[in-house]
Amino acid sequence: MGSTSSNNARTCDYREIAARKTADREAILAAYPDWRVPDPGSDVTDVTQLLLSKLTALENEIVHEDACGLVAKLASRQYTAVQVLTAFCKVAVASQDLTNCLTEIFFEEGFERARQLDDHLARTGSVIGPLHGLPVSIKDHILVEGHDGATGYASWAYKSYADHDAAVVRILRKAGAVLYVKTANPQTLLVRSPPLSFSPPLFHFV
Repeated sequence: MGSTSSNNARTCDYREIAARKTADREAILAAYPDWRVPDPGSDVTDVTQLLLSKLTALENEIVHEDACGLVAKLASRQYTAVQVLTAFCKVAVASQDLTNCLTEIFFEEGFERARQLDDHLARTGSVIGPLHGLPVSIKDHILVEGHDGATGYASWAYKSYADHDAAVVRILRKAGAVLYVKTANPQTLLVRSPPLSFSPPLFHFV
């Protein structure tokens, strides 16, 4: 048993995998130095304003719109899909710097799709779908073609690249949404759901 445990440890050293994943993300983020946010220090407990610190006035306006407002202004060409995605990517970079929330980053795929949407709207005067140009982040456990879906497990990292989109991702793309990042799963995903009788309880307090 000791030998098996030792072999498993050598096969999957979470520290090495974590370091590799961190380096991969940093290599991508290095392309956007002007969007990075410095560490404010452990004495700072409210970082909400830092999330917006790299935004222009227009981008600040964009990120304070709700989804309905954004799709309406995208359809009317008050905002372009590229403008909206740029604002969301800037906040995503700041969020990553401050909270380590991103698992997969694919901004360039998002910008390619945003440009396609802007071109389509300019040529035809019509939107692709009800979510035309709306940036949407995807949770790490949901399949996005070409991207890792390790779901927070070190032993799955680099072994879970999706060869197809999950159904919800296909629906979002068809509706015109723009995907640009995957984000970390909440720890509550690991909490066992109760049976329909609600016994035993979902949470146990000690």
